[in-house]
Amino acid sequence: MTVFVTAGKARTVSTIRLDPRAVLPLHAELYLLAHDDDTGTLLINEQALALGLAGALLLELSHKGHVAIGYIYHSARRQWQTQPGRLTVYRPGPTANPPLDAALAAVTRTVREDRSDDQLRTWLRSFATPDLYERVRAALIAVGLIQRTERRRLGGLVRTETHLPVHYGYAVRARAHIRDAVTHHRQPRRNRHAAPDDECAALCGLIAALELAEFLYDGSLSTTELIQQLWHIVTTHENPAIAAVVQAVDAGRGDLAVAAMR
Repeated sequence: MTVFVTAGKARTVSTIRLDPRAVLPLHAELYLLAHDDDTGTLLINEQALALGLAGALLLELSHKGHVAIGYIYHSARRQWQTQPGRLTVYRPGPTANPPLDAALAAVTRTVREDRSDDQLRTWLRSFATPDLYERVRAALIAVGLIQRTERRRLGGLVRTETHLPVHYGYAVRARAHIRDAVTHHRQPRRNRHAAPDDECAALCGLIAALELAEFLYDGSLSTTELIQQLWHIVTTHENPAIAAVVQAVDAGRGDLAVAAMR
């Protein structure tokens, strides 16, 4: 039998007053969907999730207008030009969010120091360090989204610390958005759901790239079919930056797999 006890320093649901119906930032939704709702167990490799979290933070910076992905600005011509793989800091911080501030500072360094045509991959590899996962988790604890919980097993003899969301509704809502996006693309003329927005499309892509689709609890499609639908959402979405980042995360995860076999 397993018993969960909220740690003394953790915030409780009653003190933070978060709305389970609210749409969370992309990196927070990805974090929740990468963990088991009941036990807090990480469902994939920690390094792989770090890549996904890095990609999510970069896309948030893009959505908020801080960073342009795949574009450079020519001052003399006073115009933006498409250049895949390049990053441009469009609006410096602060962002009022510690993980985003750290990501933006790292983008600034990469733009300043790396003159290659694939700054995106360079930034992703350098920012997705082993401690990124822990830093994001600490930030989510600080805002009261997740809480430290003590897990007791074997009659209380074995105690380990885990982290659980303060409300299951956040992960349920994120899964519902993904399900609605898949339904929209499968039956665009027959369903009432609107096309997915940038954040939802990005979440679909990151879930596919990190192979988290099997944990979405959607029995209407096989895991293979669901992954295909998620990739379709990304590649047909009107924002090309999302596909670029998701593909970079997918490639980075492939690099991890190759390194693990050596």
